[in-house]
Amino acid sequence: MKKSYIVRLERWARWMLPRQEAEDVIADYRDIVGSPPRPQEELAQDLGRPRDVVRQLTTRRAYRTWLAVFAVMSVCILVPGISPTLIGYPIWLHLFDNGPGYPYGALFTIPGAVLALVWFRRQGRKEQRLPRAVPVLLAVFLACIGGVLLFCWACSRDFEGFLDAWGRMKVWLGPNEDAPRSFHLSRLAMCYGSPIIAVLGTYSLVRARTGDRRWAAVYVLGVTAMVTALMVLCFSGRIAYDGVEEAFRQMLTRCSIISAAGIVGTGVALC
Repeated sequence: MKKSYIVRLERWARWMLPRQEAEDVIADYRDIVGSPPRPQEELAQDLGRPRDVVRQLTTRRAYRTWLAVFAVMSVCILVPGISPTLIGYPIWLHLFDNGPGYPYGALFTIPGAVLALVWFRRQGRKEQRLPRAVPVLLAVFLACIGGVLLFCWACSRDFEGFLDAWGRMKVWLGPNEDAPRSFHLSRLAMCYGSPIIAVLGTYSLVRARTGDRRWAAVYVLGVTAMVTALMVLCFSGRIAYDGVEEAFRQMLTRCSIISAAGIVGTGVALC
């Protein structure tokens, strides 16, 4: 069902204009549209399409600044998040490798989370009620983080026992080879869950701009869930059996610290 004229104008105004300017434009056009609103066809003919109306009021510099900020935040979550599924482009291996390349994953994603907190706290609009989808997605991302930490804990406690927990299976890329089912399925979940988190995180940026700024909390926690998953995914793909349980204990500590920082940032975004 097509949205009403004023609803579409509101969304374009909040996407293209700074917060206060958008609210002023919306208030003016609500008076013009009237109550009850005039027919959609009449409004479109007299005023033009909502996007064109707002574009005429847009300051290029301010809008381009927003687009640049949005691009940075999107790249910070989309590039590493989607890369595990792109065969031949193992960007995540270079970003999240547990060896010398390890710090670059955090350096690549942290600016996006920090920028989201700063930008939407200053430029965003807080509605009276928290959107219902926000706590649902936050709960899902918390479950993802918990699953990653549980995987590290299980491997650090009894690695051999975890490998044998669900039996063995034929791996997709090697039909003549067996792989521990529990280990392989856990890695698949982290591999294909990261792109989904990345897409939802980017969607939350759009909602934070056009609706309640507290959608930024979904982005921050999504970045946290994605980073922990990719760190463990990369680490578990090249694990050596010597000292494996101690290595997973160190990874559990590292992921716990990152998760705690992400949860704190999520709380700040919700305030």
